Amino acid sequence: IRQYAAVLLRKRYTKGKNWSKLPAPIRAQVKSILLPGLVNEPEKIVKNAIAQLIGVIVKHELLHNTWPEVFQFIQQLVASENINEKELGMFTLATMTGMAPEIYLAHAPSLMSLLGNTYNSLQDPASPVACYIIQTMYHLAPLVVGNQVMVNAYNQMIPMTMTTIQALATANHEKAAEAMELFDELIDEAATVIPPHLRNLIQMCLTITRNKSLDDDLRIKAIALIGNLARTKSKSIVKNKMVEPIVDTLFELMSSPPDDENDESYFSGENEENTPVTCAAQTLDLLSLNLKPEKLVPHLLKHIEPGLQGNDICAKKASYLTMAILAEGCAEYIRSKYLESFLRCICQGITDQSPVVRNAALFALGQFSEHLQPEISQYSQELLPVLFEYLGQMCLHLKQEGKEPPSVDRMFYALETFCENLNDALLPYLPTLMERLFETLASDSPVHVRELAISAIAAAANASKEHMVPYFQRIIAVLDVYLTNTHTDETMCLQVQAVDTLGVLARTIGEENFAPLVEKSLDLGIKLITTTDEPDLRKAVYGLFASIATITKTGMAPVLPQILNHIFNSIRSSDGIVPHYKDDENTALPVYEGGSDENDEEEDIENTDNEDDEEDDEVAGYSVSNAYVEEKEEAVLALREIALHTGEAFLPYLEKSFEETFKLLTYPQEEIKKAAIDALTQFCINFSKINSPEGKDALMKALSVHVPRLSETIRLEEDPPLVVSGLEGLAELLKEVKGDVVSGEGHKDAIMNCILEVFTGKIQCQDQDENDGDDDEAEQDEYIIECAGDVLSYFGKAIPAEEFAAYFQKVLPHLKERLKDGKSESQRSFAVGTISECISGLRHTTSAFVSQLLPILKKRINDPNPEVRNNAYYGLGELVLYGNESLYNQYNEILSLLSHALQREEHAGPRDNMTGVIARLIITNYSLVDLERVFPVFVQQLPLKQDHEEYLAVFRSILTLYRVGHEVIKSHIQALLKVAISVLHEKTVPNE
Repeated sequence: IRQYAAVLLRKRYTKGKNWSKLPAPIRAQVKSILLPGLVNEPEKIVKNAIAQLIGVIVKHELLHNTWPEVFQFIQQLVASENINEKELGMFTLATMTGMAPEIYLAHAPSLMSLLGNTYNSLQDPASPVACYIIQTMYHLAPLVVGNQVMVNAYNQMIPMTMTTIQALATANHEKAAEAMELFDELIDEAATVIPPHLRNLIQMCLTITRNKSLDDDLRIKAIALIGNLARTKSKSIVKNKMVEPIVDTLFELMSSPPDDENDESYFSGENEENTPVTCAAQTLDLLSLNLKPEKLVPHLLKHIEPGLQGNDICAKKASYLTMAILAEGCAEYIRSKYLESFLRCICQGITDQSPVVRNAALFALGQFSEHLQPEISQYSQELLPVLFEYLGQMCLHLKQEGKEPPSVDRMFYALETFCENLNDALLPYLPTLMERLFETLASDSPVHVRELAISAIAAAANASKEHMVPYFQRIIAVLDVYLTNTHTDETMCLQVQAVDTLGVLARTIGEENFAPLVEKSLDLGIKLITTTDEPDLRKAVYGLFASIATITKTGMAPVLPQILNHIFNSIRSSDGIVPHYKDDENTALPVYEGGSDENDEEEDIENTDNEDDEEDDEVAGYSVSNAYVEEKEEAVLALREIALHTGEAFLPYLEKSFEETFKLLTYPQEEIKKAAIDALTQFCINFSKINSPEGKDALMKALSVHVPRLSETIRLEEDPPLVVSGLEGLAELLKEVKGDVVSGEGHKDAIMNCILEVFTGKIQCQDQDENDGDDDEAEQDEYIIECAGDVLSYFGKAIPAEEFAAYFQKVLPHLKERLKDGKSESQRSFAVGTISECISGLRHTTSAFVSQLLPILKKRINDPNPEVRNNAYYGLGELVLYGNESLYNQYNEILSLLSHALQREEHAGPRDNMTGVIARLIITNYSLVDLERVFPVFVQQLPLKQDHEEYLAVFRSILTLYRVGHEVIKSHIQALLKVAISVLHEKTVPNE
């Protein structure tokens, strides 16, 4: 009853207005009761509730300094020689600071002194007092940034907290894990205090991780903390030479024997338990995403090579798992240095006798297929026969055993991801593949195997497109069974996958081929979505609607009201969001937490005061069921695609779509925010196509909120994929909507500031520690910078040339920096490519930059990397075109450079772009070109082999000569007509 009374009072007086309404004498009486009540209360759970009530009241009284006794009370208790009183004092302070930490900023000096002195005086680093000090530090962490007193105090106490954690590791692993959360909070809220302690912090985590006698949950916490440091402090990790010891420990963990040889989890998901092995894999993934590959891969190779050559199957498994993890974060590095050797190893691994090794190798093949396209498709002749042999063995196993064979998930994952990206290269193997898949779909096959086979059909359709027509009717007959039957919980996955595959067929089989099924598919989708409560099925149906929109366009108009009503419901839905309330019984650390089970009953005060506005103060956080997140994400993705393809038919729903989607930018899940950004960008493009004053007003209104939000996302979000979406959104807007994007107040400067902050490493998601250059950028960091370069080039085309020239002058030094000798190939390629793409935005002001740009481009056409040369030749052509008269005196030198380069250049891309340079010389001033000598060489380069975008300049140059009736063209007419005819049939050539 006493505990319940304290909780009710706390709930009631969380809001200051309720406390201030009380008469002063009653407020004074309450305060006078609480402090002695806390001291005299014998029950731990009641002490906790009273301390929280004190914390709430202090929040209101502290601003006016109307309860000085509370601090005197705490200081008196903490200074006591009686250990119980000292514990009570620190417990009370920890609880109070947890209720409203921001109000203690003015008292930071005295609090830091109290914490530091108390910590220094402790004899036992694992005592409850030490735990309360750590908890108080955790609560006050958001106040540290910008407060030097607190920074200094935390720097002094952090070594002591590590000593406490190490002492607790063996004495009380749960409290050790809770104490480690301080460092996660500091990483998020006060990262500047971490670097001085990073080396010791990582060594502590590695020591805990390697100690197999410790509790797994604590070891997992230690590994995860290393992952968090890898995400935010990668440069400090490199500087402190901690990559190698981290890698050694992670590989050792990943080499642990699995509990189930046939079905080992490599990463923890919604239904998988987190283990040291899965956490090690996730931490290595974070290292691969956030470290420069050169700083990581060599250390891993020291483990991969002996692991593959030895007889330890678990070390082999870890080697393949490591390769798989590297495929995303270090894709370019693997592509350029290790692709063939890694694939050769994987080919051996997928035929290994051990299922542990085989599964890991199949997983690696799937990851390579996902992240290393198109190069990996060149190995189809080596890989597909092995995968088909697997499929054949699986069919045989199903017939003989009647149950799911081992390794089936990994095999299908590798098969799907590999086949899906093969395109026409799959066609020779398609009959065999489809025969095996139909065989697998026999009605007596296990449900999970049939689900995988239906998914594999979708992958094959993505690759083969219209070539799937011979199997189309048979596929539809199979799908119909699953689409129309009533399903149990066990077989519902078959209906979901059937809807998914039907959507893929709608996109890929060809409009004419799918047309007879459009009406039936729409009716089916509407029926399913109206009757189902399954988020997975709703997600699949939304994907089906989006797929049908790609072929029906405005023909979707009659069913849009029904479809969009369901989509809006899913976007607005709070299904699956579970609030987690601050746990009254468990907020404290050791002594004063809940005791017996009967005291741990959940508080039932739902209807005590009907004050919903107070609920947020009690919410510690939220979790969201994955199925509902995916449904909401697909609803937004479908809405975007329907808007893209249905055009005018979508206009009545455009404003509502924008409003509903904009609300999702504050959603807790990053994937939802990313989908919302992409959709909002498309809605702005739709607004821009409404040719009326009302349409213009709607566009400007949408841009007035979307552009600032994109800018905020780019600068402040910590999730790199989300930042990429923000940059891609800006680039897409500038490309499609052009000048209207920058006409809003402050938009030009906001966009340019984003670009400059990305280039200088100042946005939130970039590791700003030891930021002394670009040499330690991870591939994902480089990609973010590349996206900013795209924004810059489209920005130039959307504003007046004179304005862009001023902005470009600010950016040019940062691009030049990436062209210095010793910079990586990717940095040089990016810098030259960005400069080249910006020249068209400079337009008539280009001549002012010729003296700066021409030497750069002339130097880089001799770069050892073909991609850099390719971009340099393109830039040289653009400089010729837009520099106009200012380049006339350089024509002979440029032609001489091209003549010598053509003789030695072996790569198709640079040769195509050399042809583009000649084309632009002709367009700009053909009279300065020795056409009798140059034009035959020019024609010999046709048709272009790789960079078909250059055909635009090529045909413009031919037309330039044709229109003036130049003699040189007559003898080449036949050859040029052949090229022209072939180009008309070439799908990869731009429409222009």
